[in-house]
Amino acid sequence: MLFNTTFFRHLTECMCAYVDLTYDDAANVLDPLLGGRERLGNTFIAQCRCAPLIVKRCEVRPKNYCEGSLKNVYATKGITNLSMRQKILACLVFLSLVYITSIRIKTEETPIWWQEYVVMRDGVCLNTKIFLPDPYVWGSGPYPAIVTRTPYGIGEPDAIPNGGLPEEPPHGYACVMQDMRGRFFSEGVDRMFYDEGKDGYDTIEWVASQPWCNGKVGLYGVSAGGISTYLAAGERPPHLVAAYAIVASANLYNDLIFDGGAFRMADTMMWVLGRIEGLSEAHLRTVVPQPQWESIPKYQTDCHDILANMGNHKDVNYPYRPVDSEWYMHLPLKGFNNSFSILQPWLDEILSHPNEDEFRNHLSVIDKIEVPMIHVGGWYDFLAGSTIDAFVKLQQMENQRLIMMPGTHSDLGQYPYASFYRWFDYWLKGIDTGIMNEPRVTYYCLGTDEWKTAGEWIPEGGNYVQGYLHSNGLLNTDPCASEEAPDTYVYNPINPVLTHGGRNLILPSGAFDQRPVEEGRTDILIYRSGMLKENLETTGAIKIVLSVSSNCTDTDFTAKLIDVYPNGSGILVLDNIIRARYRGSAQEPVFMQPSEIYQITIDLGDIAYVFEAGHRVQLDISSSNFPKYDRNLNTGGTLYNETEFNIAENVIYHDSAHPSYVLFPTLSHEPNPLLGDLDNNGVVDITDVFIVANAFGSTPEHSRWNPIADLNNDDAINIRDLYVVAHEYGKTA
Repeated sequence: MLFNTTFFRHLTECMCAYVDLTYDDAANVLDPLLGGRERLGNTFIAQCRCAPLIVKRCEVRPKNYCEGSLKNVYATKGITNLSMRQKILACLVFLSLVYITSIRIKTEETPIWWQEYVVMRDGVCLNTKIFLPDPYVWGSGPYPAIVTRTPYGIGEPDAIPNGGLPEEPPHGYACVMQDMRGRFFSEGVDRMFYDEGKDGYDTIEWVASQPWCNGKVGLYGVSAGGISTYLAAGERPPHLVAAYAIVASANLYNDLIFDGGAFRMADTMMWVLGRIEGLSEAHLRTVVPQPQWESIPKYQTDCHDILANMGNHKDVNYPYRPVDSEWYMHLPLKGFNNSFSILQPWLDEILSHPNEDEFRNHLSVIDKIEVPMIHVGGWYDFLAGSTIDAFVKLQQMENQRLIMMPGTHSDLGQYPYASFYRWFDYWLKGIDTGIMNEPRVTYYCLGTDEWKTAGEWIPEGGNYVQGYLHSNGLLNTDPCASEEAPDTYVYNPINPVLTHGGRNLILPSGAFDQRPVEEGRTDILIYRSGMLKENLETTGAIKIVLSVSSNCTDTDFTAKLIDVYPNGSGILVLDNIIRARYRGSAQEPVFMQPSEIYQITIDLGDIAYVFEAGHRVQLDISSSNFPKYDRNLNTGGTLYNETEFNIAENVIYHDSAHPSYVLFPTLSHEPNPLLGDLDNNGVVDITDVFIVANAFGSTPEHSRWNPIADLNNDDAINIRDLYVVAHEYGKTA
């Protein structure tokens, strides 16, 4: 054999490192020089693939990396006893390596990457990994960069991320991945997104200043990473050019953690419990008092056990119901477990702000975003409403796009068109990819299972169909009559109505049959339409307007919109809640006076759905949806600190003076020709006067707002709307 085995191995390693050959490829190049050789393992060659070219900052490059000549390999490995013939042949082989490198025998692209700690403005260092494109394909740079920041971990500092190599470098982008503050290998304290706006800004500007970046930075994230994307975009970093957010929120605390004034309990608590494992050492040693450091493993085990308990109690059948779990039912919610509160005190801090205030608005950044952005959501994702809200408030800018998918948070479904690289290629590389010719809104219509497009959300040409609640559980378009008696039910917080499907994160999500939930309960009022003679397509925000009273100063009202199939199954379409004290304002709670009648609005959110002919529309009204939302204890006390509760007797009214109804936005392109006929009954009558009067003085942010009463489309129900009805009074179609 011309070379000894040790020399062959090191020469092969050198070839792999320089030329990015597989072990067998390298061996085949050397085979003509060898009279025979031993087969060697290729474990080291797998490492070499991580760094095919010399990058001095790359901390993961092989320690015996050939850095200039074969002499370095000799020195490193102590190979000094070579014959002259071996040295000459070695030089020839090395020259062949240089030649082979120049023609890139191996064409599979492998990015150059390294790890850094990027310093934030307050001195906190965040674990960051940088991946560059293959210079033999994309040139030596500088490159546009795409940044993604996550609380889920980017892997050990010296290892490839858990999800494998990123996809951006083979498309000509530098990819920057970062552990968020207080997570895994980053310093600082994890304050549940509170610092992510400024940290995102600092990271983007750091990336733009690097010699390998051309100053054009894109931002991308999914779920929690999408939330950090919105927050960073809201800080307006000068070098942020475009962004792409999937299933995320630009108003996290107000839109998601609190919804309708209630706490999104199960998903929030399980998500935070699930993130205990990724809290960084810096976080733990900051929030946990030093005398308790030895107890950290016990605290972590306690949190793991609570999470497991909650995860095993998400069903509607005994003994796996949430009401069978000591932790779901535990009171009070704030500080519900000492180990949890010690390791992650920030959730208790959030629960200390049940009213929308400056603390919560810190994460509301929709009105601050200016960059081009694609917003992607799913109709059964728990962030669907947040996705729609972000786009609607930004759609006056032509550079916004909305894609609403059919699925859930973890399974959105198939995209209608390729958008990711077309979006960033257009904005970061200046390539006309045709992405700006795509419709501004692309959405999946549930029920008919088809993709539709529009120039805005809500699509033009819409009207409202009003469905009224009546005695005996009827739901139809006939206005409420004066003699109709109200419906009463009793809400006991110890026996709440269970969550079964809908827009969730960790709780089971999707279109679930609600009959198992309804069976045997007397605290659910069910209103159902007759069989539909034709399809009812509803596109936009569905609102439930209820006239209510209670014997308590505070309680909840919940609504579920259900599609009843011909076989009797009741499939959930939408659900939501309103906490009575927040019926008029999320900022300033106002308690009810017992037995006084109030009008409240439950915003079910946006949807594109077709109730097919032969189906029925059903509305379930109750006062709990647990554990999706926390239970209102009906006391009017300090939220999340209470342990005692009252039993509420709640009343739903549906007479002419106190109507209750559903507003369905439809896409009929034949608007009602009779101006002032708000209930579409063919005549402008006293019911139309009542509709305007009930909403009089309101604007869209008020609970009494009724869009069909805004006859002159000025976003205010005022004397001009009342004048229209009065002027048209008595006219028929």
